[in-house]
Amino acid sequence: MVAGRTNTVQQKELCTLNRRHLSFIYGGLLWSLLSLSSSGQDALAPTPADTNKTPDLVTPVEVTPVITNQPPVIKPKPVIKTSGPNVLSSFGGPMGGACSLAGRSLKLPAPEATARSATDWRRNLDFGMTRASGNSDTLRYSLGIDAVKEKEANLIRFRARGAYGESEGVKDTQNAETTLRYERLLTKQVYALGNLDWLTDPIAELDYRITGILSPGFRVIHSDTAILNLELGAGYIEEKKDNAEDGYAAGRAAATVEKRFNAHVLSWATVEYLPKIADTSVFFVNTEIGLAAYITRDLNLNVCYQERYDSTPVEGKKNSDTLLSTSLSLNF
Repeated sequence: MVAGRTNTVQQKELCTLNRRHLSFIYGGLLWSLLSLSSSGQDALAPTPADTNKTPDLVTPVEVTPVITNQPPVIKPKPVIKTSGPNVLSSFGGPMGGACSLAGRSLKLPAPEATARSATDWRRNLDFGMTRASGNSDTLRYSLGIDAVKEKEANLIRFRARGAYGESEGVKDTQNAETTLRYERLLTKQVYALGNLDWLTDPIAELDYRITGILSPGFRVIHSDTAILNLELGAGYIEEKKDNAEDGYAAGRAAATVEKRFNAHVLSWATVEYLPKIADTSVFFVNTEIGLAAYITRDLNLNVCYQERYDSTPVEGKKNSDTLLSTSLSLNF
């Protein structure tokens, strides 16, 4: 009995001892956890020094200006486009501009929006008419067309004109003329040309006169506002007048002057001398003086004086035939 009671007491003491050890172990673990949590909060909390610290300011960096010897850049002024002709841009391409009185070298350019290509045909149609009745009965009218085509250094011109007139019911004017001309620019001042001309004038009893010419040409003056061209060459003339045919070699000397007074007024003058080489007493002189006033880009008013002189006219006819015409001209 004593031995059994002793064993029971020992078991109770061991249980008590185990409970104490476990309490100590659990208490130590709890204390460790509390210590770790308090130390983490202290590490995350800002210190007084950190709280009162002012943020750092960014110090501006001073930029030293770069000094160069180059002049300041000046922006160009914007170009103001106008709808009217511009004299300074009148020449475009090797032979001229895009809009002109066909057959003339000086030109009034088309506005940029409607400018034509330098290789297009430039055409000019003019028509003039005079009618008087009452104490005098007169009818006069004229019709003409000019066309010019340029391509690089080549130029082709075609011209056809006719005039008709009556006075007191009697026909006193009836003539027609056609000209085909080719120019080849060799240098800035020299060009070669070929010219073929056909003329008829029944009032002067001239059935026809055909003139073919080959000639060099010289640009004595060639600026934006003035031109002086000289041509000297030779060719052949064949004509039929008073029912008699004749053909012979002929020389040719010609001069052309053109002057632009402003953006709207253009004048020109041409003179041509054609002597028979075998007999210089036989010759022809053709003269033309004109003035064109541009109303719009495509419409102008022309005043033109023409004179044809024949040193050997048909018997009973006058040497000189003149024509003064006023016409409206359309460029297209």
